[in-house]
Amino acid sequence: MDFATEKEAYDLLERLEIPYLRVDHPAITSVKNVPFELPGPQVKNLVLKTKKGRAFYLIILPDEKMADIKDLAKRLGENRLSFASEENLYDLLKVVPGTVTPLALPNDTEHKLQIVVDSSINHEDTAGFHPNVNTTTLMIQFHDFEKILFDLGYEYLSLKL
Repeated sequence: MDFATEKEAYDLLERLEIPYLRVDHPAITSVKNVPFELPGPQVKNLVLKTKKGRAFYLIILPDEKMADIKDLAKRLGENRLSFASEENLYDLLKVVPGTVTPLALPNDTEHKLQIVVDSSINHEDTAGFHPNVNTTTLMIQFHDFEKILFDLGYEYLSLKL
């Protein structure tokens, strides 16, 4: 099995000339109870799917926020959403749980993922994303995150989550 690599994430940033601040740290598999501080605002990335797996969503929200999945499903016009399986994560992004990141979006070659970003995220600030490994966080400007999405052919839906 070929997984998304750190090199692929850095190659994407280099190709788009996106500067970043690299912070190496112990592995993070959940934003709950992280025993160290990271600079700037942090986000969490969730991949959700419809019951029959016909639609997939990459949800990006501030790390301290809890997603109301029932409400989100209703607002997206879906009957029900649940977390994507490990197999779904591999098929979509070539990542394992705990390493979900928009820097793996080049692996979503069929554009199955719809991107949803919490509207409370400050577009004038930075956001931290893993480069396909959970032992590093890269701080990039939010407008550079938007540049990545545009380059890869994604639009995103901004919702108050």
